[in-house]
Amino acid sequence: MREGKLPDGTPQSLYYPNDHPSFPGYFKGMEQILHKRGLFPTDRFLKAQCAASLKKCPLGQAMCCCRQILYNQEDFKQQKSQLQELYDDAGHLCLYYPKFHCELNFIEQYWGNVKHQYRETPLTTNDREMMENMHECLDSVPVECIRRYAIQSGRFMDGYRAGLDGPQAAWACRKYPSHRMLPPEALWEARAHS
Repeated sequence: MREGKLPDGTPQSLYYPNDHPSFPGYFKGMEQILHKRGLFPTDRFLKAQCAASLKKCPLGQAMCCCRQILYNQEDFKQQKSQLQELYDDAGHLCLYYPKFHCELNFIEQYWGNVKHQYRETPLTTNDREMMENMHECLDSVPVECIRRYAIQSGRFMDGYRAGLDGPQAAWACRKYPSHRMLPPEALWEARAHS
């Protein structure tokens, strides 16, 4: 993790210095970081994070655990991932697909095609044969097929932008497979169909 910023704007190292007598170069830990910011409560015990079974902190409680307090600080909220910083520094735009929506990312359909073909290859006896089969399967997906996958993902995006939910968008994409974008009547029909 990169340096944080204290409330007064000065940088805050999240790691002990390399010449520290006990913890050279070690991460300071959330409690130490919060103490330095004056955010660690002195009147009660504070867990590092809420129970794993809850998956997230109770709604509306900003001071329930160290992780919640720290991740609600402006410098942590605005911190970009290292990958996103790399893209930004190169002058590119970094857009992420929504998680768990493989229909929007056409490479998932490509991988599905490759895996299907690989399962049809004869069993291999060594790594070299396996790699050869894998490369053949990767190269065997026709460009026209990849284009169709991209167009299908575009139709799903079009449906979601128009306000369709998942089942409605899937129905419209099946009904109009030859269209690059969903026609206006597809949106009405999909809503009426559900």
